[in-house]
Amino acid sequence: MTPYSPDARTKANFVRMCGELACLLEVSASPKPGNVHRFSDFADLRYEDFLASSVSLGYWLESLALKGYLLSCDQLSWDKLELGLTIRSAIEQSKFFHTRGNTNLGIILLFSPLAVAAGLSANENDFISLECLIPNVQKVMARTTVQDSIHVSEGIAFLSPGGLGKVAKYDVTRSSYREELLTDNVNLLQLMSQCSERDNICYELSNGFPIVVQIGFPTFRSVLESSQDVNLATINTYLTILSKYPDSLIKRKFGVDQANAISQRASSIMAIGGATTLEGRREIEAFDIELREEEKLNPGTTADLVAATLFLHFLTGGKL
Repeated sequence: MTPYSPDARTKANFVRMCGELACLLEVSASPKPGNVHRFSDFADLRYEDFLASSVSLGYWLESLALKGYLLSCDQLSWDKLELGLTIRSAIEQSKFFHTRGNTNLGIILLFSPLAVAAGLSANENDFISLECLIPNVQKVMARTTVQDSIHVSEGIAFLSPGGLGKVAKYDVTRSSYREELLTDNVNLLQLMSQCSERDNICYELSNGFPIVVQIGFPTFRSVLESSQDVNLATINTYLTILSKYPDSLIKRKFGVDQANAISQRASSIMAIGGATTLEGRREIEAFDIELREEEKLNPGTTADLVAATLFLHFLTGGKL
């Protein structure tokens, strides 16, 4: 076993803290229309469940960051990374502290390769540059294997989250997905590419996080700088992403027209300043009530993308 240097441990723990804080702040942002936040729960999911899952994820992020650091020092081979197995383990442990439903599947999928990439990108500086991080996350995805795909699919099947829908191949609701993946030798990057048109998280993982990097990150930084309020910055980032990318969970559950209507509503709110204006805040509160009243319309994928935005913010040296 390779001995871990204090420097490696420190950097891996930094990644863990960034990930946990990003999750905690994202779920705490209020009001986040249609989703659980600090002042509003669902019947089957509570705010506290998300807090618990944020903490349970930390161990796995630290483990992946440490492996990324060892990869960068040539002290670990790529076949020992086991990204998919770690993702599956994180998914299985996500409900360690609560007994209700899925709280952070999308976050686990997004954060895991980012944690490895953060370890790969660590150097003598305290923080990580975005210019280094994103190419490394693409490298991580490209080096995945069919076993990573199988483990991730097993994790998703374990949770059986709502709104998955049906697909022609590699459908985790059918027992044939393992054999199909093995026969086609589909690695995790290829698997995510298969569903990139129907799922924004798959789109991010297969394309180097374009929504988070090009929309979420600059929006969050800009609003935070002007408002000095992390809650306002988080809400406006959520609304901005939602306005430009109809939520894929809404699409699968309620159809494209409903998803587009929700995006248009978010766009109209941002046109009057979003959370940074009194009129915008009134509209946000009304929007939150509307989404909850209408069949529990929760743009959960968008919330996951906001969490990833916050993760990047802290990894690259951002403060509250």
